[in-house]
Amino acid sequence: MATRRTVLLQGCAIGAGVIASHLTGAAALAQSQKPLRRSLGDLPLNDPILEAWREGVDRLKRANPTERISWASFAAIHGTRAGFNRCPHGNWYFLPWHRGFLLMYEKTVRELTGHADFALPYWDWSANRQLPTAFAQPTWNGRPNPLFQSGRTVTPTDSLSDEIVGPAVMSNILNQPAYEIFGTSRPRGQNSLDQSWIGRRTGDKGELEANPHDLIHGFVGGVMGGFQSALDPIFMMHHCNIDRIWAVWNAPPFNNANSTDPLWTGMTFREHFFNPDGSPYSPKVSELFSPETLGYTYGLPGAPATAQPPAVVALGRNLEALVATPEAKNLANVKTFAAQNAPGAKASPSRPLEIPVDVDRSLMAEVARRRIVRPGDLALESTVARAEAAAGMRALAFIRDIDFTAHENTIYRVFIDCAYLSKTTPISDPHYVGSFGQFGDHEGHGAEADRPSIVLDLTSAIKRVYGDATELSGRLSVQIMPVPLKPSAGPAGTAAPKSVEVAFVSS
Repeated sequence: MATRRTVLLQGCAIGAGVIASHLTGAAALAQSQKPLRRSLGDLPLNDPILEAWREGVDRLKRANPTERISWASFAAIHGTRAGFNRCPHGNWYFLPWHRGFLLMYEKTVRELTGHADFALPYWDWSANRQLPTAFAQPTWNGRPNPLFQSGRTVTPTDSLSDEIVGPAVMSNILNQPAYEIFGTSRPRGQNSLDQSWIGRRTGDKGELEANPHDLIHGFVGGVMGGFQSALDPIFMMHHCNIDRIWAVWNAPPFNNANSTDPLWTGMTFREHFFNPDGSPYSPKVSELFSPETLGYTYGLPGAPATAQPPAVVALGRNLEALVATPEAKNLANVKTFAAQNAPGAKASPSRPLEIPVDVDRSLMAEVARRRIVRPGDLALESTVARAEAAAGMRALAFIRDIDFTAHENTIYRVFIDCAYLSKTTPISDPHYVGSFGQFGDHEGHGAEADRPSIVLDLTSAIKRVYGDATELSGRLSVQIMPVPLKPSAGPAGTAAPKSVEVAFVSS
């Protein structure tokens, strides 16, 4: 029998299904007295939850699209045409806004179907790598299936890779101690609670948004790949899993804390959503922290949270200072080095982009010599192990203001100092850092100020490449190699960042 520790350390458990998968629906519901959001992988096709979702989606689709309570009206809140949307991507409102958006659907389906215990199921894509069957069938019981969306590019046999949803990716995400690296950072220069900040996409996307979120939108394809994505019923299941990962990140054994900055907690999504009666629902970010207070649960452990080790707290504080302070290089325990991309230079399927950054070689040496606690070695309940993982110097790369082309079917792989880099270089190569995607036609185009930025942790790659080196250079090259997300869907696109910043942060 698997122990609690081994379950937590398996890819599907770390990424999606931590602990809750080992509670029966009845037991978890009795424990919480809240409707339980369950994995689609645990639901038979005729489960009452799926039947309620089919009925709710069907009723919303049949409603007059000019009515507030309709499929078209709800989707329009997220955005159904270029230049019109309220959804925040590329900033720190990404997670709480989508939690409020999902809640609108959940409450409405309860009202429309009379299923008082209805809770949105989630697509646990780390454990179930293919499009769920309930959404792939054009018909159900001899009638058109409301959950089927025509035009998707995903096929029933396409499977998500470890590069997008595997154990290493999910461990990196869940063990990130700073909210603004985990959940994307604040829009650049924010200085007020004006509503205009909600839609600005000038924050740095963390791995949760830039990798599984963005790339799964592209993996499904069709309307899911662009600004009309909320028209596809799988959208809610995808975002429900993103929401669950946020809840897991807050819960034991991770015990990570949300930002306390009033520019985040104090923002109100003014008349962004609707209650089932059509009246506006305008939650404040601070009101969206706890699923249980919002009327649903993921059945996560309710054991008392253990205090974070001082090294984890210090690292989180310094990482937040890095993203919040324009002149981060003047902060204690934070040093940054930047380089501009050459005019016209871009990463393409035939040639990677390389941006060399001059750095302090002594800081590089500190990163290379530190001990890395790998995901497979980390006993997540152990405060000693978590403290050791947070201690010492780490390095991050901020890839700024990226201009994309043909990004819908592209994975952008990032490497460091790989002299032989090509489209065939595998992610098992020691120089590999991580991958990111780009979601939505309404991002990455137009004014430079609207172009997205990405942050990736370089620490493990530097350790792998230079851990045994006797002497290190004072230059680090950050490289981007585009490859197709699904080779059958066409070639990869390009990426042209304005600059790269390498930050060294210690706890």
